[in-house]
Amino acid sequence: MIKKQENRKKWKKWKKKMNQKKQLKISLPIAFEYLVNIFMTLVDTIAVSLIGTKELGAIGAMSVIINMMQMSIQTINVTNTALVAKEVGEKNEDKVKLISGNSLILTIIISIITILIIALIKPIFPTLFNVDAICNTYLVIRLMGFIQSSIVTVLSGQQRTLGKQGNILVLRILAVICNLILDILVVKLGYGIEGVAFVTIAIDTILAIYLLIKANSTIQYKFNIPIIKNIFNLFKWNFVERIVTRVDNFVFNILVSRMGELEYAVHVILIQIKDIEEAFIQGFGDGITISIGVASGKKQKDYMQQVKQIAKKVITKVSIIIPIVVLGIALVVMYISLRTPELQMIYYTVLPILLIATYVNITATYYFSIIRGIRDFKFLAQRNFVSSLIKIIIAIILAYTPLGIIGVWLSYLVYSLVQKYMSKIQLQKKEKYQEGETNEGNCKI
Repeated sequence: MIKKQENRKKWKKWKKKMNQKKQLKISLPIAFEYLVNIFMTLVDTIAVSLIGTKELGAIGAMSVIINMMQMSIQTINVTNTALVAKEVGEKNEDKVKLISGNSLILTIIISIITILIIALIKPIFPTLFNVDAICNTYLVIRLMGFIQSSIVTVLSGQQRTLGKQGNILVLRILAVICNLILDILVVKLGYGIEGVAFVTIAIDTILAIYLLIKANSTIQYKFNIPIIKNIFNLFKWNFVERIVTRVDNFVFNILVSRMGELEYAVHVILIQIKDIEEAFIQGFGDGITISIGVASGKKQKDYMQQVKQIAKKVITKVSIIIPIVVLGIALVVMYISLRTPELQMIYYTVLPILLIATYVNITATYYFSIIRGIRDFKFLAQRNFVSSLIKIIIAIILAYTPLGIIGVWLSYLVYSLVQKYMSKIQLQKKEKYQEGETNEGNCKI
């Protein structure tokens, strides 16, 4: 009797706490942190655009490679977040420490393997992307900071899941401000693309050291086979989900790089804005994923339903604001980086497609986030395979029509729509199945 009363009190407390304001407090700092993190790369791109178009193309091509390198680390980060959120819901501190420690061990191992592979194949990149060989100079310097960058990614995710979103956001903002000031300084002093790369790895190194010290009390560095297996079971599907996306982005870039220097310069800027938009949405969605993950740990059906309803309301409001913000960012970036009428004309023809895709992406986040929160990574991998294959086929076909770069970007819009509706159908199936199970259980009772 006493235990039932305690459970009722806890439930009332959860119900009181969980509202739109609380969800925004979880999601917004993560979304802004992801946004600020992407600004690190955008600041580099803008700084390099002041040097010349050749250098801009080189850094744009290597941004694609660096994104592919970060794929496996982001996979560990998402896996770690999903598992830690569940244990937070179950209030299992020891398991949180073990999961975080084993995730970090895997992060360092995978980072070393990734560095070795990229170092081995880097001679093919200038020819592959049709850019200057200076791209490899930039890449080699960035490789020196890849382990530090990977540690920052995973530890930031762990700290966010433990409720320290605000601290991580402040840290990232300071890093971007420093990056902007130092990038402008090294470009003005004539250190060029190499100086920009060294600034980035210096900042990543400082962040990694700080987070290792900060997170030390919440991590246990003890190799645990059952936990490693648990991480790997989710990791493998999340890895497939991300690798197909990186492959289609790879094809995306190669197609446009063959269209001409002007088209590719515009494409590099648009890709950066797309990455900003997707990073913000991903961060916002991760906040919902954490809430869903914690709710799954609590094992309260009504509480889970409430979290979903709140997430839907929040997403509806944000879907109006984000495309407007993206338009503002796009116009500012264009004014700074694309001064000639020819570049601006290409830019204006593609920008509307990006804005429509942005709206589709934010409205789709509701479905993505819940599916991640309930750890259905297998479906997400299958969804990405199908949508990426469609994107590649459409991009290749339309790239060789008079539409050119517009056709390639139309494939991105189709990809976003396919992802949204596949995720919506899957979530509806899951909810019907769970409802059927509950009804069957009630009948038995």
